[in-house]
Amino acid sequence: MKKQRLGLRKLYHNLDKILLLLFIIFIIMEVVWIPLNSLLADELLRLTGATYLSYTNLGQVFLSKPLITAGFLLLFLANLFMAYTQLGAIFIGVRQLLEPETTSIRGFLKRTFAKVKILIGQFRLSKAFFLLVYAGFLFPFLKRLLKIHYFEKILLPEFIQTYLFAQPMIALLMLTLGTIMLYLAVRWVYALPQLFFEGKSAREAVAYSWDKTRQRFWSTAGQLVWLVIKSSLFFYFWGFLILLVQTFADAFPTRVSFAFALINFVSLRIITYLAIIYFMLLFVTFLTGKTLPDFQQKKRHSWLRGGILAISSAFFTLEGALTILQPADQPSLIISHRGVDRENGVQNTIPALERTAQLKPDLVEMDVQETADGQFVMMHDANLKKLAGINKRPQELTLAELTRLTVRENGQEAPLPSFSDYLKRADELGQKLLIEIKTSSKDSSDMMQRFLKAYGPHIIARGHQMHSLDYKVVTSVRNYSKKIPVYFILPYNTIFPQTQATGYTMEYSSLDENFMTKLWLNQKKVYAWTVNNTAATRQSLLLGVDGIITDELSMVKKAVADDQADRDYSTILSKQLWNYMFIY
Repeated sequence: MKKQRLGLRKLYHNLDKILLLLFIIFIIMEVVWIPLNSLLADELLRLTGATYLSYTNLGQVFLSKPLITAGFLLLFLANLFMAYTQLGAIFIGVRQLLEPETTSIRGFLKRTFAKVKILIGQFRLSKAFFLLVYAGFLFPFLKRLLKIHYFEKILLPEFIQTYLFAQPMIALLMLTLGTIMLYLAVRWVYALPQLFFEGKSAREAVAYSWDKTRQRFWSTAGQLVWLVIKSSLFFYFWGFLILLVQTFADAFPTRVSFAFALINFVSLRIITYLAIIYFMLLFVTFLTGKTLPDFQQKKRHSWLRGGILAISSAFFTLEGALTILQPADQPSLIISHRGVDRENGVQNTIPALERTAQLKPDLVEMDVQETADGQFVMMHDANLKKLAGINKRPQELTLAELTRLTVRENGQEAPLPSFSDYLKRADELGQKLLIEIKTSSKDSSDMMQRFLKAYGPHIIARGHQMHSLDYKVVTSVRNYSKKIPVYFILPYNTIFPQTQATGYTMEYSSLDENFMTKLWLNQKKVYAWTVNNTAATRQSLLLGVDGIITDELSMVKKAVADDQADRDYSTILSKQLWNYMFIY
């Protein structure tokens, strides 16, 4: 049998169907389910008496009241069901495109929804958990490409990855685990059509795939890799071609270049969906052996397709106009993490502060802990072993004992300073601070009252800011004075917090557009941490964060400056292109 090519004409003839299906899924998920899910989660959190969800209060939230615990469990299961249905609907829709009798949009939708109804009736928790493992961990490209709600929440925050890979034995363990996951992703891939198309149980589907890939691991892995590469190249080629056209168009008068920008924005959005359908058709063809049929299009179908594409293009044009004409955002604050730029000194020390202040960051983030005699010292770690070579906690030594220590890092050394000395030097340099209060079980009960009494007026007068992982610190600062901006540090984006904080310091890789929208609606700000590469900086700028906390101050300053300086249409489109490229 002659192998059929999946050309642009075939993609175009089916784009209307998949666009309509994805639009229906979008309405169900983004307009109905996600807001409802958020409302239910917020209400359950409120009923616990908590205002946020973090690792510090998991027991209080999930274990305090059995009925509320049951409510959270039911909500979790409901999200699994919705993810199962969303993923299944997309697979079934693509599968229907491969059927020769699927020639009309009405027939496509009728068959797809009939199959989805059957799929819903076959729902089992074991199937949902298998998909959670497969799309969430083993083959995460699927959850990113198809934007599968809830599965997208599954990620290992960047700061944890950095820590784990810095430990040789743990890094080796992680690499071994990653290899096993890749192996399972290949061996279990044929379970997907068995679940979605054949109605098999998770156990039967996995057994079928395991048997089918026996003695065929490398060929199957090679084909999967090629599918991802092929669809990525498809997107990159057309995306950069659109960007090239806009670069030339920017040389024309503004009216002309703006018209080109709108056309190219719409083209970029359509190419994005073409790339999605291209990959999914290749993937489902690979899984089932069926190919996309080539049939003569009826005239009325062409008109209907044209109408759907016209409506989609009108929506994309409006989106493009809002994006392109949006005024330049207030530039994100650039914040030096622990007072350093790359490895220009020892963290939280005055020599490093002096060097970093020359680069003029908006804020220098630094760490403060209480000492045994109720004073305050500059230290991030809970133990002095790593930096000072002493197996003691800061709370076990007096300030005099601590400031006699020398801390070493990155081949450099410096005296361990008191907070008072660090604050004084920052003021002399005209450098504003973001003061993180690190708490411990050994802190005195009135620590924050004494800290604010001693330093509060000065912090207000000099325009310094504060943040902490401990919400008690946040409430103490807000009760003391609303004039001190104080941020609550949350390592992970889960249920939106309802706190007194000015805003939130969030791990950047867990931030998303839904969280940013809620911040705007609640008039809260957000600082992203720790942003240490160009990709993370672009992601943070695209989301519109209020501040970027980084160890790579020079790099981030340049990226933010470039973002503010380049406001031509090709640059705006390139940012959109990069945002879509993040999927690939």
